[in-house]
Amino acid sequence: MKKILVSLVTAVTLLSLASSASAHGWRGGYGGGWHGGGWAPFAVGAVAGAVVANAYYRPAPVYYGPPAAYYYPQQQTAAYCPENGLYYPQTQACPSGWQRVVY
Repeated sequence: MKKILVSLVTAVTLLSLASSASAHGWRGGYGGGWHGGGWAPFAVGAVAGAVVANAYYRPAPVYYGPPAAYYYPQQQTAAYCPENGLYYPQTQACPSGWQRVVY
C-alpha cells in the first residue's frame, strides 16, 4: 500500500511539473530558455521528495532493555555433605542428605 501511495504521489508531481512547463512554454528572446513558472513546481517537488524520503528512509526504532539494576549475577551453588565433610565431586553419596551452599 505504501509503495502504491508513493508511486501515485511521484506520478502526480511529475505530471504537474510537465504540464506547468508546457503551459508556459519556451519563449524566444535573447538566450532563449524557459521563463516563468514561479516557485510552485519547486515547492511541489520539495514536498514530494520529503514524502518519499520519509516513507523509505525512516530510521529503525531503538529498543531499550531494562536498567542494569535488574540484572543480578548468577549465584553459584555447590552440594555439601555435612556427614562426610566433602562436596559433591569428591563424594558421590550422602546418607544424611545434601546441603546446598551458595558461594
